[in-house]
Amino acid sequence: MTTTNHILARMSQRGISKKLVDLVYEYGKAKGDKLILNKKNTQKVIQEIDSMRKELLKIMDKGGVTIVFDNDALITAYNTNSYNRH
Repeated sequence: MTTTNHILARMSQRGISKKLVDLVYEYGKAKGDKLILNKKNTQKVIQEIDSMRKELLKIMDKGGVTIVFDNDALITAYNTNSYNRH
């Protein structure tokens, strides 16, 4: 998306970084011609990220997980390091 001089000036005046704008763009709720990421919705995003982190830690504990697929069919899944054991 194109960034105007106006938004750059306002971001600078209001202490809003590009990373914050990117987060609002990704997770904000559309309301007319605006995207809004309020406190309540931010908390929901944080909870989703915390949940994802727990699942990613499980994958890491397993040494990774591999899935095998063909077109749209999931065929099998296994721990990535299961074939590296001797």
